[in-house]
Amino acid sequence: MSKQLILITAPFNCGYCKTAQKELPEICKKQGFELIEIEDEKTGEKGKDLPVDTYPTILLRVNEKITKTLSGYNKPAIISEIKKY
Repeated sequence: MSKQLILITAPFNCGYCKTAQKELPEICKKQGFELIEIEDEKTGEKGKDLPVDTYPTILLRVNEKITKTLSGYNKPAIISEIKKY
């Protein structure tokens, strides 16, 4: 089973993103998830930006399928979701 947590961070200094970057590696390691970090690029060109309204945005991808999208950083909610897999 392929399990990935994709962390999409802000293209500017974001405190919640920094906290997520600090705490998620350990959480992912304990739960057997691969952590992928992507910094969103606000290019303004249609189709270039990631579908993100809030930073950070966290996507759970299991077996190549996005199973959950979480907006903002909520550690208990993230742990609760990844424990389902």
